[in-house]
Amino acid sequence: MKDDRQNLPAPLLNELHRRALEFADAGNRIILGAWKNGFTVEHKNDGSFVTNADRDVERTIRDRIAAHYPDHGVLGEEFPPTRPHAEFQWILDPIDGTEDFVHRVPTFGSILSVYYRGAPVVGVLDHPALALRCHAAFGRGTYRNNERVTLADLPPDFTGADVRLVTSARGNYIRYRDEGRCFDEVTRAYPNHRIYRSCYGHTLVATGAADAMVDFHDSSWDLAACQITTEEAGGAFRVVREFSIDGVAMRSVVFGKPQLVAALCQMLGST
Repeated sequence: MKDDRQNLPAPLLNELHRRALEFADAGNRIILGAWKNGFTVEHKNDGSFVTNADRDVERTIRDRIAAHYPDHGVLGEEFPPTRPHAEFQWILDPIDGTEDFVHRVPTFGSILSVYYRGAPVVGVLDHPALALRCHAAFGRGTYRNNERVTLADLPPDFTGADVRLVTSARGNYIRYRDEGRCFDEVTRAYPNHRIYRSCYGHTLVATGAADAMVDFHDSSWDLAACQITTEEAGGAFRVVREFSIDGVAMRSVVFGKPQLVAALCQMLGST
């Protein structure tokens, strides 16, 4: 299959990567200010939390994208999409794990990515309270802060006991449709598992601190950066479910070390 990303000029890829890090820096400053000085909290119609920091970060990043790339589209969690048919799309979740942010759990993060014709070219996973950032650009590798990271695959004869698996909570598996059996099967087969409700798990996998993640029933902005950060580190990324809820595209994905991703996809009924 043709990959249009290969036709993008190197200077443009470098610039998009640099700008994404710059925009993430701006969001990071807002979040750390709110973390220190306080923030307001509301509930959305679906019961989830939203803070003034969520909106301030997304608004700031949108303004910067518009200033530098007026022809690019933007898809974010807190505001309506702009230019949805543009070839370049910036996808962002200003605070992924807002509930964790509200309750002072430091593993929340910000997600920012750039897609070209539907494929990711840049991804940033930023964790302001941990001074941790994972980022990648197409053909340029994955970095933990400023250090390049690569994933060593598991041996072909690995067992469940060998695996460090991250999964979303069982509630994710049943929130939109009941696929609780998948959670039960995966966690029985790989009992050394951890549950992180925000993008911290994505960063652990892309940087090799965990072997793979099974992330069920998430929206585009939740999953925007984990494909490019995992693949550029040498890992695999697979979509195992796709559906729509009230016009919002939802996906369930598996990503991490290739041998384990293949085994998990087989277990979940996808190859």
